[in-house]
Amino acid sequence: MIIPSLYTRDDQEVIERWIKHCLTVPAKEGLADSNKVAEIVLSSVQGRLPKGISIREDGSTFIGRKTWHCPVAMRNNLIFPIHLLDINWDDSQPGFSWPESYYATFLPGYNVYAVTISQGSADTLGYYDAAVGCFDAKKIDQIAENAARVVQTWWQFQHTELKKNGWKELLKPGLINSESAFRLHKEVWSNVETPGSGCIRS
Repeated sequence: MIIPSLYTRDDQEVIERWIKHCLTVPAKEGLADSNKVAEIVLSSVQGRLPKGISIREDGSTFIGRKTWHCPVAMRNNLIFPIHLLDINWDDSQPGFSWPESYYATFLPGYNVYAVTISQGSADTLGYYDAAVGCFDAKKIDQIAENAARVVQTWWQFQHTELKKNGWKELLKPGLINSESAFRLHKEVWSNVETPGSGCIRS
């Protein structure tokens, strides 16, 4: 049952379309919906998402990311993103990293969890945030396992389709703990080097 006051009509159309196709890895043509779903579920945690660093022509730096207004105020009190983990894909130069945050969020009325990724830059996807997969919410005790499966599929896409090397650092474990994160990494990038230092940043 959909909670009418929790989603706008446009929200419902986007969510239903996204769930119907529910691409584990968003194709370029589906990213607009993936981004919209991510903004619906991540609204209450915007302040915790990665912020990119840009260098202006004068050499000064600017830290920021796109933020958005939540059209339904009560949503922030009823939708609670669960932090899965934060990783750093790489350091392009000292002090400049490429963090990515992962959350799983229950969508009331749809009985699914949406798994999202958030980056500090829109350079890669054209968006800062995207919903990259979903799973059924029937088995509450399997949230970590199901979310990990979606995250691993996202990494597999990065590896096989985008030829991306494995991430270098686990910045912060969450529902997916450090042991699981490194195991999933190894399973995807089994033929390449393990994460840089193997360290967890506190």
